Amino acid sequence: AGSGFGGATLDEAAIDVKTTLAGRLAESGPARTVQLALDATLGARAITLRRAEASAAGARATLSGSAQRQATDAPWRVVGKTTLVEFDPAPWWPGTDSAAWRKGPHKLNASGDFDITLPRGATDKAFAAQLAMLRGQADLKFTKSLLAGVPIEGDVKLRSSSNSESGPVVAALNVDAAGNTLHADGRLSPTGSGADDAWDLAIAASALERLAPLWRLVQGNPNAGDAPAGSLNATAQLKGRWPAVTSQGKLDANALRLAGVSVQRADARWQMGTALTDAIDAQATLTQAAYSGVSLESLRLDLKGTGRAHKLDLRAESKSLPPAWTDSVQGPVPAASSASAPASASAPATPTPPPAATRTVAALQAQGGIIDTAASPFAGWRGTLAQLELRGNAANAAPWVRTRDVGIELQWAGAAHATVQPGRAELLGAALRWSRIDWQASTGAGGVAGTAARLEVDADLEPIAVAPLLVRLQPDFGWGGDLAVGGHIKVKSAPTFSADIVLERSRGDLSVTDETGKQALELTDLRLALNADNGTWNFTQALAGKTLGQVAGAVVARTSPIVTWPAAETPIEGVLELQVANLGTWGTWVPAGWRLGGALRTSATIGGRFGAPEYTGAVRGTGMSVRNFLQGVNVSDGDVTIALQGSTARIETFSARAGAGTITLSGDASLGETPRAQLKLVADKFQLLGRVDRRIVTSGSAQVQLDRTNITLDGQFGIDEGLIDFTRSDAPGLADDVEVVRAKPVEAAASAPRAAATPARTVALNLKLGLGEKLRLRGRGIDTGLRGDLRLTAPGGRLVVNGTVNTADGTYAAYGQKLSIDRGVIAFSGVAENPRLDIEATRPNIDTRVGVLITGTAQAPRIRLFSEPEVSDIDKLSWLVLGRASDGLGGADSALLQQAAVALLSGEGEGFTDQFTRAIGLDAVSLRQSEGDVRATVVSLGKQLSRRWYVGYERGLNATTGTWQLIYRAAQRFTLRAQSGLDNSLDVIWTWRWQ
Repeated sequence: AGSGFGGATLDEAAIDVKTTLAGRLAESGPARTVQLALDATLGARAITLRRAEASAAGARATLSGSAQRQATDAPWRVVGKTTLVEFDPAPWWPGTDSAAWRKGPHKLNASGDFDITLPRGATDKAFAAQLAMLRGQADLKFTKSLLAGVPIEGDVKLRSSSNSESGPVVAALNVDAAGNTLHADGRLSPTGSGADDAWDLAIAASALERLAPLWRLVQGNPNAGDAPAGSLNATAQLKGRWPAVTSQGKLDANALRLAGVSVQRADARWQMGTALTDAIDAQATLTQAAYSGVSLESLRLDLKGTGRAHKLDLRAESKSLPPAWTDSVQGPVPAASSASAPASASAPATPTPPPAATRTVAALQAQGGIIDTAASPFAGWRGTLAQLELRGNAANAAPWVRTRDVGIELQWAGAAHATVQPGRAELLGAALRWSRIDWQASTGAGGVAGTAARLEVDADLEPIAVAPLLVRLQPDFGWGGDLAVGGHIKVKSAPTFSADIVLERSRGDLSVTDETGKQALELTDLRLALNADNGTWNFTQALAGKTLGQVAGAVVARTSPIVTWPAAETPIEGVLELQVANLGTWGTWVPAGWRLGGALRTSATIGGRFGAPEYTGAVRGTGMSVRNFLQGVNVSDGDVTIALQGSTARIETFSARAGAGTITLSGDASLGETPRAQLKLVADKFQLLGRVDRRIVTSGSAQVQLDRTNITLDGQFGIDEGLIDFTRSDAPGLADDVEVVRAKPVEAAASAPRAAATPARTVALNLKLGLGEKLRLRGRGIDTGLRGDLRLTAPGGRLVVNGTVNTADGTYAAYGQKLSIDRGVIAFSGVAENPRLDIEATRPNIDTRVGVLITGTAQAPRIRLFSEPEVSDIDKLSWLVLGRASDGLGGADSALLQQAAVALLSGEGEGFTDQFTRAIGLDAVSLRQSEGDVRATVVSLGKQLSRRWYVGYERGLNATTGTWQLIYRAAQRFTLRAQSGLDNSLDVIWTWRWQ
């Protein structure tokens, strides 16, 4: 490379520069040879650039021209030309460590001419003002270019009057990127405020997905997702110069995805300005929109007026629903006619609830104006929230949130401030009325501590009926009554925090209706309260009723006067009292059929910390009992004494009786931040079940450990005595297709809430169960003892049973015979529902050993006949049913074997022949062999026309004709039979039986 320096004169102060540089650059991929050439003259008033060229691998960029001015304070005039030929900018500019930039490919082809006079003093003006002061013309044109592999073409033009300082500047921009176009025309006035400025913009992007490489280039990642897609078309006209700008335009988009926003369909049009007196008219609609996990099915916005006085109307639908727990306190509103219709005199009917909501419908209407101050023209907004409503789309659905005609003032210049004028709102079935809501953000800035955020609330909760809420929580419990609960909220957060929050009974009582009738709780007191003042927090609770008993508690926490909620380490003190004279009055709170008894009392003082309270006192229960006579449960004489000692609880006494045995429980528990318990259960001949057909007496012990996330049970129990007899039917019950609906008030009817998912504890189970020597099973022909040992575990939270159960002294009655169970093995090696079977039952006291063998699993058993010695299947069945071989069997014996075989194959279900005859409309289809020396196969068909009339047809397979029979049973012993066909006869049959 070489360089030369020419002479320089003092008058011109010019320097000639001529240089050529060559080298190799390698950003990524193969190295490239690049070259830079410069030939220029530099002076104070004139610069001449004869040639500047950069080239690499056949691509080049050139620039030539001059810049000069008449005097030192005169404007510069710049004249020149530029070209780009297959130019790749990546070797010259590495970007910001962008892999997408280096990946390319880039190829720029462009040509440009310019002759521009630069204005004086333009550096202190906004860009639009600088552009408006340019004089001259400039043209730049791109052809057959690539940027990140996207084809780009376009041009930029600038025109102005070179001999007029007040002439407008006209600018134009046209860009085509892979079929997506951008067009802009502007007219800029160089003088004044720019009120005559005007721009026309147009975007026609029908294939945004083709711009994905450019999106990745902007993101700096060649694998960046969320690339643009869909189509976008927009036009806009702007007049004026910021901050006084007016605009109008329209936009439509289809299947648009851009910057995390996806819209299936969008339409908008607007006309507005930045001045508060400018007219505003804007409408927008969106369909199937989503952003950051929030989805909208549809949205419509309508804004009209001016900045000082405008109206906003917003309507939206979303598939997003409130949390499932809100269903428990908010349900559909009954139809208007149901509230006034008289109840049926025969049976109260529960109206069918309307369908559940599948979408949230939102409506917002507001009117007001922008607040302008001397410091800021857009300091805030003041107006009225005419309507705010969120509801489900189901018919007659009550709103989740609703309020109307609420005055609001918002300020965002300086410290943010919001004030809500007195009003009323409905929230999840409750009504809140407030006289003051005021909030101001903290004013600290620049790392200097400032005024803390301030909140003031003064509101009242209007009395709300409790029974309908409980019905939604427990739709089958039978809640009723007219209990209403109200309260008030007063909160002030600065300069010190104070609060007075009360929720209490205002009137009425609750009742519960079950199978025994209606029972009132007879409430006399119900109150939950929180009072905070000067750092002292008081929490009080009270519940009293003649049926329920009494519960009262009070807790005091002392902390700093400025905190808004006690920290977990805040010390506390308080008392707790609970007294129930008769637990039997709580019988309506337990499932149907169960009964409670006894007395319970708790007295304790409370200490410790707010996040980990400690209790000191005792829980005492006497004469406690649990009974369910239908299930055979009868536990009585229960005595409980639990000592509460700070963060621990110790069971001093826990015993109960059932039958002739007892059960005891001992252990202790930790009640701190990590609650856990260790218990030991001991049963001594305890009668677990005591029904006449289900009796279980057990003895054994188990260790139980509990904490927040785990349950561990390890123990061993044995059955001292037991009987499971399922030949005896259960208590009478309704058919499966009958549904019993409790009588409820019409206004309380509601659909059941969605079940809320609760985290399950991890169960570690290791329980050994010995069946003992006195456990017997009876039912459906089985009478046998059960022996063996089982082990129950729960890996992964699923019950697993391992072990073997054997039968002892067992028999099985079938087909009029009592089979002896010679071998009965039920082997468990996993799920309890599908053990392996190995059962063998034989008919005793016959010459040939014959019986039934059952193998496989409980869900897929395999049943077959066997004999010793081996004989044919018909002989096996004959020996099993008749006790002799099949030789010499008559027709009646054959029919008996036939029916026995069908019954054996079909088990307890409907046999194949039953299904077949029912399908063809007959009552009897059978095959038999005729009597005599030559036996023939006879097919018989029959239909019972009524209780007394029967018609039948039978025919031998080798016969040419058949025989019809018509039978009429006139009385119990008198039958009239008419026969036609192979034999024609009329028979009168009198039957006389003796024993």
